[in-house]
Amino acid sequence: YIGINAAGNVKIALLPASSLPEGQTFTIKDEGGTASSHTFTVSASAGETIDGVSVISLVDSRVAINLYTDGVSKYFIF
Repeated sequence: YIGINAAGNVKIALLPASSLPEGQTFTIKDEGGTASSHTFTVSASAGETIDGVSVISLVDSRVAINLYTDGVSKYFIF
């Protein structure tokens, strides 16, 4: 679980999927409710993707995303 309570922009870099077991999950949540006024990004490691893209953004206040990895080279939103 990664809770964000920030008064500025936040960049989260995911670990390489191959360093994690298949099925490893993460929840990322805007706990402070400031995603609509700041830039919160989550990026995959070089050459990897999150549902087909390299970077995703949290844009709504109090939003949360759930991710899991295949343990090889990809993350997926669920």
